[in-house]
Amino acid sequence: MDRLPKRVVIVDGYSTGVFYMPLLRELGIEVIHVRSTPVSLNAHITDIANAALKKNATYFTALVDGARPFEEIVEEVSAYKPVAVIPGCETGVELADQLAHFWGLPGNDLAFSRARRDKFAMYEAVSKAGLRHLDYGRFAASPPLVSWVKQKNRFPVVIKPARSAGADGLHICRSLDEVEQAFEKLTGMNTIFGEPNTSVIAQEFADGYEVVVNTVSCKGWHRVTDLWRYSKTITADGRSVYDGAELVPDFGEVTDEVLGYAFAVLDALKITIGAAHTEIMVTADGPVLIECGARAMGGSFSQTLLRSCLGYTQLEVSLDAYLSPDTFRARWDRPYALLRYALFKFLASTRKGMLDAIPGVTLLAGLPSVKGGNFLGSLESGEVERTVDLFTSPADIYLCHEDRRVLHEDVSLIRDLEKEAQNLLFEMSPDHAQGHNPEWYLELPDDLWLKPEEVGKPDADTIWKALGLREGVEALDCPCGDARVGIHLARRGVRITGIDVNPRFIQKAKERFAAEGLPGDFSVGDMRDIRFEGRFEYIINWFNSFGYFDIETDFYVLKLFWKALRPGGSLLIEAPNRSNIIANTRKIIQKDGHELARHWDDLTERLYAPAEVNVNGEKKTVWVGSRMYSISQYRLLFRLARFSSVDVYDENLNPFSDEARRAIFIAHKT
Repeated sequence: MDRLPKRVVIVDGYSTGVFYMPLLRELGIEVIHVRSTPVSLNAHITDIANAALKKNATYFTALVDGARPFEEIVEEVSAYKPVAVIPGCETGVELADQLAHFWGLPGNDLAFSRARRDKFAMYEAVSKAGLRHLDYGRFAASPPLVSWVKQKNRFPVVIKPARSAGADGLHICRSLDEVEQAFEKLTGMNTIFGEPNTSVIAQEFADGYEVVVNTVSCKGWHRVTDLWRYSKTITADGRSVYDGAELVPDFGEVTDEVLGYAFAVLDALKITIGAAHTEIMVTADGPVLIECGARAMGGSFSQTLLRSCLGYTQLEVSLDAYLSPDTFRARWDRPYALLRYALFKFLASTRKGMLDAIPGVTLLAGLPSVKGGNFLGSLESGEVERTVDLFTSPADIYLCHEDRRVLHEDVSLIRDLEKEAQNLLFEMSPDHAQGHNPEWYLELPDDLWLKPEEVGKPDADTIWKALGLREGVEALDCPCGDARVGIHLARRGVRITGIDVNPRFIQKAKERFAAEGLPGDFSVGDMRDIRFEGRFEYIINWFNSFGYFDIETDFYVLKLFWKALRPGGSLLIEAPNRSNIIANTRKIIQKDGHELARHWDDLTERLYAPAEVNVNGEKKTVWVGSRMYSISQYRLLFRLARFSSVDVYDENLNPFSDEARRAIFIAHKT
């Protein structure tokens, strides 16, 4: 008689729980997936759950609908003779406890099942165990909540749902008005898990830093699998937003105290088997519980990356606890240590809008510690929400490196992008009726671009002085136009190579140089397709010639410029001062909704201006839409494109100020 295959029940295999399935297949174990909440989750979470089920459909021997009487679930699943029941994520904890108890399989004490999901019951259990805890209360009406806050007389105070996750609905309130507003918001909402929220938890605010102790337990013995330190930010309306989670080797001198406290919390909640995720605030008075989840750490983090840092994953250790309890302790009774450093950065958006592109993927890919990320939510929805919690974060970035300093340098740069350059991460669609023609510059007549040659003389003087040019140096002028500037530099002995997309301009430039017998190499070409490598001492990009394209392409052009320079070479870009443009530009709308004059579009960070052109005898309006990067955005782009430093001047080569009309950037290649 053939031996029956081993089968494991996974309840709600979402979030990190999706990674149980391939691990079990590798062990030759079949998966019975029980879905506890098939349709009640909010739309975003439902989409994630459905996508997880679809992606992992080949791993399932059976898919069981758990939204029906418990007896029916048991009857259907019992036929498969499961050897273990494992919660895949937060929503699956209680049902997993029930199923394990019914079949007599390894599981956590059913009497404390609610305390492992409901924060009020959790704090009650911790309090009864004699462990340090924050002041707390549950309130179903505003007056007793306000009375409790008044009695404590300590601000800020935390207001949050009792049964949720990912900082969903968490408010940090600094006044009674904010407390009442938070109560009204929370009691009128469903949690991310689709549960109606009829009461709130009020909790003392803990001043300190937040850490995570991830563990796996087996027969009451707790093994640390990974340690993390959270960083969070507070929004203007008091919402707590995840910034990052760093994998750390320890917590310094408080490590033993924190671990001892975490194990005591596990004991208080009767967690004796499986993964747990314990969030702790380290305060001046010692560690104190934020919350504890009787499941693996959430998030779709790269398991391959984690394995490279630890040599294992929490899920792998968890499966050993359920499936090999006799060998678990011998296998995992070893000191916790890191092989590499890792950090997961959660991006935040301060804006809401339709998505044109995600240039952040390309911009960040070149950083030494960036190993990937998850932008799928943004890509699939086609829009970006203002970030108020973990679930409205538009993307997360995975970083990993042997040198912790490199990791922190890269994260610092990403934070600068979030603060100073939101649009470099998420490029938004225009908010006006005209839309944006990406090749608007090809529709403009030549005379709108051309200037008299004498206008080029002071420009050439500025370039000569700014770069410290000398006779005999080689410079790329791109785009060069008709060489109205280049001709003056050539007369001083600069060897000019010129490239422009307009063949008529190139022809005029050749004629201009030939008339004076000056050497010059001019060709029709696109700055997006220059193919020089280490050739030029200087590159000149003059007269607002940067910002024609989308952000990703502009960045690509910068990288081509960097590649074309010799070591020690310099790139000069001249551009309008964005702050001056914004201060002096007003949108004018006629009664019919037609835009009468040029305007600044804050969402796309472009200056739109109407240009009347004649096309085959017919008048046509072309909306010029060049991108105006801020000074800080230029600096970040140069840094990401591997330029070592950048100097910024005004149009008179004085140190740049916000009052300047134009900006001159000189970026250096080491």
